[in-house]
Amino acid sequence: MTEIAPNCQVAKQKLVSFQPDLVILDINLPDDTGLTLCEEIRKTNAIMVMLSSMTDSNYILEAFARGADDYITKPFDLQILKAKIEALFRRKGNTNSSTISSNSLIFDNLQINFYRREVILNNRIIPLTALEFDLLYFLANNPNRVWDRGELITAIWNKDDYDGDDRKVDIHIGRIRKKIGDFQGEFIKTVWGRGYMFELSSSNTVKLAD
Repeated sequence: MTEIAPNCQVAKQKLVSFQPDLVILDINLPDDTGLTLCEEIRKTNAIMVMLSSMTDSNYILEAFARGADDYITKPFDLQILKAKIEALFRRKGNTNSSTISSNSLIFDNLQINFYRREVILNNRIIPLTALEFDLLYFLANNPNRVWDRGELITAIWNKDDYDGDDRKVDIHIGRIRKKIGDFQGEFIKTVWGRGYMFELSSSNTVKLAD
């Protein structure tokens, strides 16, 4: 079932009443900018795709910073849009990743549950986008190794929905760090000039829970 919202006010109502799996959002809306809806959408489990005629890189980077899973500019090919959306749903629902070694990864008060696709910090569920979850899980499941941007893109991004911008990695890492708060200083490390690493020490030993 598909619902259409003509403006931001109606869209906010439909997020509650309709509970969509996918939101395709334009920036230019009659009553406000679509970017103002991003925070509300990110409180849900919906995939968020920006579809806009705004091609300036500032708009695109702002959309990703606010939680967009993808940004597609107009004019666009309908088949490409369909392929990108299908790829996002595959990534969100995939339970056959070769990197899976257990149901959950537990680090002190941080738990990452792959099959439920949940991140729990201090007994509170942390809302992550599909990409953010996949990126965090990949790093946590392959700790104490530096991964450069190219390797992370190959591991996480589908070739159909990667647009060649390596800065996406930095944006998503930044968003993960912001959401998991103080834990970012203990786990996700930036190795300058090389990439990112999920660092384990004796104080945050991993526990695998089936």
